[in-house]
Amino acid sequence: MLWTLQHDHRKALAFLEATAPDLHQKVGTPRYAIEDALEFLTSEYLGGHVASMEMKSRLHGLFCRFAAANYLGNNYISSPLQKIIHSLLRHSDRREAELLYDAVVAFGLKLSLYTLTQFMHKFTGIGRPDLAMDALRRIADSPVDLSSDAIQYSCIKLLRSPFPSAERYRLQSQLVTEMLETGIRPGIPMLNAMIFNAVEAGDFQTAYAIFETARIHGIRRDTITYSTLLKAALHSLDESLVKKIMLMAEEDGALPRNNQLLFCLVTTIMQIAQSSGTEDPSRLSGYQLMLQIYARYCDISPLQELGIWVNPLGNSGGPTPVSQPSPQLISVMILGYLRLCAQPLSMEQLYHRYQGFVAQNHPLIAPTAETEHLANAFLFTLGQNRATFTMCSIILRDMLVPPASTIVKVAKPTIRTWTILLRAYFFNGQRAAGEKIIEMMRAKGVKPNIVTMNTIIAGYAAMQDPTAAVNAMQELELAGFEPDSFTYKGLTRVAKRDELLNALRNVAGKTDQAQEDAQAIEDPTPLENGHVPSPQASRSTHDNSQGNSQEKLLEVSSQLHEQINDMVKATNLQSGNFP
Repeated sequence: MLWTLQHDHRKALAFLEATAPDLHQKVGTPRYAIEDALEFLTSEYLGGHVASMEMKSRLHGLFCRFAAANYLGNNYISSPLQKIIHSLLRHSDRREAELLYDAVVAFGLKLSLYTLTQFMHKFTGIGRPDLAMDALRRIADSPVDLSSDAIQYSCIKLLRSPFPSAERYRLQSQLVTEMLETGIRPGIPMLNAMIFNAVEAGDFQTAYAIFETARIHGIRRDTITYSTLLKAALHSLDESLVKKIMLMAEEDGALPRNNQLLFCLVTTIMQIAQSSGTEDPSRLSGYQLMLQIYARYCDISPLQELGIWVNPLGNSGGPTPVSQPSPQLISVMILGYLRLCAQPLSMEQLYHRYQGFVAQNHPLIAPTAETEHLANAFLFTLGQNRATFTMCSIILRDMLVPPASTIVKVAKPTIRTWTILLRAYFFNGQRAAGEKIIEMMRAKGVKPNIVTMNTIIAGYAAMQDPTAAVNAMQELELAGFEPDSFTYKGLTRVAKRDELLNALRNVAGKTDQAQEDAQAIEDPTPLENGHVPSPQASRSTHDNSQGNSQEKLLEVSSQLHEQINDMVKATNLQSGNFP
């Protein structure tokens, strides 16, 4: 065997199989020698490449015969055999994993904690929570610490497994019950997973109950606990709950020194305020509440220097601020001001003031330029107004060529930045500027995504150039993207439907996809449902009628104008508005 392993390991498996009588008689070849050879072959055949089904079947068969002959009912199995099981499991499919586990259980093999947790992970991944729980019960029956990180992590992974959406929360809750019955006592990471499941399902009452349970039992809550509860506050649009969470975090000592949690608090307030209409006065009060929370813990001077300090809602009433705000926190405060209470011209002044602090290397403000988020926010906000959209070129220049005095590494434009720029120029009718941006993207090797392409299509359509819009849609398809509902909604911004139909007919003879695009606009039903039929489904319909595709398109064109108008009404789109 040693010679075969050394010179031709491919023949070693056949050689080992030939010792089958030895495997049963327990005489002759020592057990450790067979173990070592099987471990080597399992690692050799399965490690680093995918073994054939036949090879895996032979290895599984050898393992079962060897285990039955040598370990049946044994309370101890050797380390090499544990490794063999683990290797077989790691490279098994769903059926093989189930058979391997059945064999292990039938032989009464005493698996190590590591091997059992690997079975849990495998069964979690293949959608067998019942077997994962069976492995967990076997762990609980052994003398191990159920609060160990390995066991808690395995439980969290199982609780967060991707169950079918209709049954997810019921199955998750059932698993929690079964885990508690096995003797698992959740630590804070596991409690966080339970809270997250409840929030995800909209069961906020249970989420709060779990939170309170942790408090009663003296389990220290962490940033993830509070940020998960803040998701519940956001879902329920409850500002008072945000304040309550803030006070509980303060009581736990998580505030005032936790900038990450403070960031989550003010971001949640901003998102709740954004949910109201653009003219709703609660948007301003939302920003004032952001200021109140910020001022409770942090130095307000950076906001005062920027000029975005307005009277907060009452006195913060908290401890004396001790924290220097993080760049992320300052960024979200600026973002809140832009979204909730600034006027176009004041935003232009704010940008110049902000950029001045970046150029002067302000210790707290300048680092916010190291990500593109604020630049994108200024671009988006200023680009929506005809009085300020010319600022977009200045912002782009500052990103591409920062002032020489700037020490921080200013973020370069991302694909989202370029898309926002295209939106700003096309929205304001600046076609030449928009096309210049497209040229710059190409020159810099920036590949558009489907959002970028849909922005270009909608931009040309809004400027009433159906030919350019249809050509842009062809470019979208050539880039490997499939037109979606936003693509077709963008096309409906062409006021003269007959011109749009003509543009589509002009390319109908060139590609089958052009015909599908015309039909997608012709039929409003899929778009009203937020669904676009797959190209494969469409093509299968047309495979038997390619010869008369042009005729079919001409047949429906006379009815298309009226149908598109119906679609526009159904989807509440107004011609000329930008997405």
